[in-house]
Amino acid sequence: MENITNLVIQYKQSKNKQIMDKIYLELKTTIRQKTQFIYYAKWYPMNLYHKCKYCRNCDKLNNVPKSEYSIICKDCHTCKCIKGFFNLRKNNLCDPEDVENDIWVEIMRVIENFDITKDFNSYLFSCLWEFVPSFITKDFIKSLSHKSLSQQDEGGNEYEIDMPVEEEIEPIISSEDILKVCETDREKEVVNLFLNDKKMTQEKAGKKLKISHQAISLILAKLQNRLIK
Repeated sequence: MENITNLVIQYKQSKNKQIMDKIYLELKTTIRQKTQFIYYAKWYPMNLYHKCKYCRNCDKLNNVPKSEYSIICKDCHTCKCIKGFFNLRKNNLCDPEDVENDIWVEIMRVIENFDITKDFNSYLFSCLWEFVPSFITKDFIKSLSHKSLSQQDEGGNEYEIDMPVEEEIEPIISSEDILKVCETDREKEVVNLFLNDKKMTQEKAGKKLKISHQAISLILAKLQNRLIK
């Protein structure tokens, strides 16, 4: 990966798609390793996103590292937040490709924000150190209400817990809602391609619009972030 900083600098100066493809090949192993860790080994606490007023106003987590939140919270009986954990693979919540694509979109964002006077390797790994896939949102956590997840006892042993089903029904996002968050004609073109063809893929969309599939991924990620805000 010694050559990666030079490749990133060349891309930022030229915006050449072929250079971006070379960057992807250079980082392919890193992306796969990060994907395997997040998908197979990483456990996320249900209190990753607190939603009740008791949790939002709690001062017990002040100056406490995020990695220790679950330790502090697991014995709290003030709120009704579920104290369990979930794993993307074990709970069958997505495919490895979803995580891999999300990491690549994040890397493209990192490249866009990179200061070419710095070392890219250090910047990239610092950005990916505590990376959480963009699709793990509050709504994603709420969608786990019908899943069987895992809880850990004091000895670190796992046992299953059943999430209560919420009465609230999530609203369906219409095509009009998606088009409303489009800010450019290019974004509208991408959205219309997927709306008009259910078998459309990022690679096909890229070829049709004569841009890379990575650019399509970035556009879709931006739209997704706007929709969940």
